[in-house]
Amino acid sequence: MNKNFYTSLLFMLATLVLTGAAQAATRSYTLYITSGNLTVNGTGGATIPGWSYTDVPGTPKIPGPALTVNEGDTVNITVVNNHTLSHNFLIKGVTTDTTAIAAGLSRAYSFTASTAGTYLYYDTLNNNINREMGMYGALIVGPADGSSKAWTNGPAYTFQRTWIVSEMDKTRWNDVAGAGGAVATATYKPNYFLINGRGGSDGMMAADTTIDGTVGQTALVRIVNPGQFANSLHFHGNHIQVLTLNGVRQSSPYRELDVINIPPLGTADVLYYLNQPGDYPMHNHIAQMETANGVYLNGIVTMIKMR
Repeated sequence: MNKNFYTSLLFMLATLVLTGAAQAATRSYTLYITSGNLTVNGTGGATIPGWSYTDVPGTPKIPGPALTVNEGDTVNITVVNNHTLSHNFLIKGVTTDTTAIAAGLSRAYSFTASTAGTYLYYDTLNNNINREMGMYGALIVGPADGSSKAWTNGPAYTFQRTWIVSEMDKTRWNDVAGAGGAVATATYKPNYFLINGRGGSDGMMAADTTIDGTVGQTALVRIVNPGQFANSLHFHGNHIQVLTLNGVRQSSPYRELDVINIPPLGTADVLYYLNQPGDYPMHNHIAQMETANGVYLNGIVTMIKMR
């Protein structure tokens, strides 16, 4: 080995450090399965029995906590079942283990994060009842270099939001299952519609839901639908660019829409460019989904605020 070789090697290592190249990491999460209640505030609101994955034992979270990693990371997830029923854990398009976790037991999952994007995790058991009760969340995989891009060398963004849109049939599903009864799953008539577990004015004001920024910025919005109904989301103020749809990366130039349909168990990553001052809504084009027990406006809605 000559002096020039070592000089080149040192230069390469220094370049990696100076450019802030990210190193693959090991990321570990523990999720606890628990029961509790979801409160929907405002007119038409209610307290709804639910089950969830949570990162704080005994404190339900609907949806469950976001799991955030980068490409190349080793991901370890331990799921502890503190509920009285069997449950499981699946990340759609990532893991394949659907083994039931009996009450009082736990199960470990490990994988290497591969493709940047947005993924749904949920409980596949009990004829959709467990999922409807609130057992779902999002896995977010960023680019290997840790940059603010949808994927390595992909479209850049200024900030991001994750929207989990879902629905619940309080009377026929949640109340019955929460009381230990047998749900007649042939009838499903949801009457509560949620964005990040919130309805109406709560969703319109929550910092993790609203698109709130200055003209010239770009928001990456990650949309996840763990529900049993499709959602038709309408953006005001500007069009969106569709980057990925149901895990499939789209081709540039990206399709521009102002309404995007997200099917059950579907996902999408979209870019929203903040192009003009003002306050604009994002709402569900399906009128029923803008309500809480039939009361408008207390369903899937939030605000876009450009300064």
